[in-house]
Amino acid sequence: MATTLETTSPSLRAVAERRSQRLRRLAAGQRAACLAHPFVQGIADGSLPAAVFARWVVQDWHYLQGYLVVLESLARSAPSAAARLRWQETAALTRDEELDLHRSFARRFGISAADLAAARVWPGTRAYTDFQVSQAERSYGRGVAALVPCGVGYVVLAQALAAGPAPADGRYADWICMYADPVFAQAVAWMETELDALQEEDAALEEVYREGAAQELRFWEQLWQGERPAGG
Repeated sequence: MATTLETTSPSLRAVAERRSQRLRRLAAGQRAACLAHPFVQGIADGSLPAAVFARWVVQDWHYLQGYLVVLESLARSAPSAAARLRWQETAALTRDEELDLHRSFARRFGISAADLAAARVWPGTRAYTDFQVSQAERSYGRGVAALVPCGVGYVVLAQALAAGPAPADGRYADWICMYADPVFAQAVAWMETELDALQEEDAALEEVYREGAAQELRFWEQLWQGERPAGG
């Protein structure tokens, strides 16, 4: 009797598949496009011009301001005390450590703290954060579904890049190490278990997740192309 996953019927596989696994699978094409994107591949081989990578430093700094708003919203609306505490801890980690890492990257790429804070938020960055914030305002589950694709995306990219040779530019090598850190992967894995436990309508959560993954790909494209007017 066949017992391997490959020979198990589709219906049995569907029963065994967690929501987070299914959504990862549905977004696999977008994540593959992110990995193949010239911006990401430029980090991998060290060929990305420093001035282009500096766009990530600035725009991701501003993205994280909105990300914090969502984390704090989830920390208030989570259905259990344990989840509320975990979101509070994640917000503190983002505020105290990840933003500090961005300040460090800014210095290494010649961006002053004043320039970082005063830099213009590009339309694509604003659209991404507005999407996440608006979903968290609608419901806890939508907020989780909007947030998870970002974390999963960074884990997938960093782990893939870490499996290859380290770029000669130590700044890019450090970026890969930062997001390939098992602590970061563990935090994202917890977010996925929270996604699995949601009681909200599955189709709605899938729609939000798909848009979150699409926004992630648009973010990389924006960084590669440079600032464009809204709607341009």
